Amino acid sequence: MQHKLSDIVVPKFDLTGKTAIITGGTKGLGYGMAVTFASYGANVVVAARTTEDCRRVEGELRSLGVKSLGIPTDVTKSDQVDKLIETTVSELGKVDIMVANAGQSATYKAVDLPEEEWDRVIDVDLKGVFLSARAAARQMIKQGTGGRIINTSSAAGLKGSISVAAYCAAKAGVVNLTKALSLEWARYGITVNCICPGYVLTSINEAKLSDPDVIGKIVKFSSMRRLGKIEEIASAALFLASDYSGYMTGTHMLIDGGGGAK
Repeated sequence: MQHKLSDIVVPKFDLTGKTAIITGGTKGLGYGMAVTFASYGANVVVAARTTEDCRRVEGELRSLGVKSLGIPTDVTKSDQVDKLIETTVSELGKVDIMVANAGQSATYKAVDLPEEEWDRVIDVDLKGVFLSARAAARQMIKQGTGGRIINTSSAAGLKGSISVAAYCAAKAGVVNLTKALSLEWARYGITVNCICPGYVLTSINEAKLSDPDVIGKIVKFSSMRRLGKIEEIASAALFLASDYSGYMTGTHMLIDGGGGAK
């Protein structure tokens, strides 16, 4: 078959007219994604536990010329996640993109890890991703126009890391959860993918990365010999939210400066 110029539909990153929800959207990677999505025209809803942070980011995103909402939400509570979707639809009409990004960690040697810390991390990093994805998918199925679900995992969910056993377990769960959900929801035109960032300086790890010796050891695992940048992770999320990833579902993107290639 010989194609001609008019046969090729060139994809675009433009998100104008789309409504995106980003959990954990007021800090770190989630904040970078929120700013990036808004800069490409999306109306953005940020969800986080702190009302003050939600209001601050809501105002900042509106200054970029898009509609924005900041909705305080505990992603481990299904009623609050459902309310997040309901409020978004009531105010902005629909949900096109869900980024299930909210996450926490706990740094302990595994033999010293308290059970309550295990439960806290698993609740936020795995259960919270499931509840967010499920609530968004229910709305997307009802709308009948498909959608994009992007889950935040981690490089640590693919190969493990010392002193963060609960985090590694939860993030590994997100990778396989992504695959399972993609199989169920593909028939509705919903893609489900996840991103696996390497080390990026954010509020979740700033205490750990305040030690130059720790940073020195970490960057040795990267072929690029540096930490990642928030905008480099946000650009991967933009790809998954855009037309460019239309035939991509059930997979993960490793963004770790080449560490996974070693």
